[in-house]
Amino acid sequence: MLERRPAMILLDVPTTEADGLARLVRAASLIAPVAVLRHQGRDAVAAFTAGAVDVLDRQRPAAELAWRIHADLRRRPPLPAPPPSAAGTSGQRLLFDVIARAQAPICCHHLRLLLGTPCLPMTLRALKARIQRLLPVFTHHGLTLVVHHQWGLATYHTRSAIAPETTGS
Repeated sequence: MLERRPAMILLDVPTTEADGLARLVRAASLIAPVAVLRHQGRDAVAAFTAGAVDVLDRQRPAAELAWRIHADLRRRPPLPAPPPSAAGTSGQRLLFDVIARAQAPICCHHLRLLLGTPCLPMTLRALKARIQRLLPVFTHHGLTLVVHHQWGLATYHTRSAIAPETTGS
């Protein structure tokens, strides 16, 4: 995903619970806009509420699905240039990329799901260890990692480590 920089992610998840689908959409949205293939009898509201850009009916002909995805891609603005990637494993580079370019704080649950699997998210302890190893990389790129802990949750975002210049009179 890091090398190809997808313009959109298409989720085809036969999950039976709306909450599980919403968590997957939120986690995948950290990388790119998400479209969801809806299985028969599933409500699209949970996917849209979680941030999906489109919900497509899986039972439609393949050509129609392809053209709807093509139309969704035409409506998407170009992705911002990614920050320079960190060295290390692909998981470390993905974690750095997601946190460094996030426009809003990211919940630890979304990062755990993104770096794990839907059935077995990464443990909070493992996530914290990976983030700890990335601290020098954030510093090297002129970023400060800001962590907020509240009610057993952690959110992460970055800000520039370079203080804005003040103008004197």
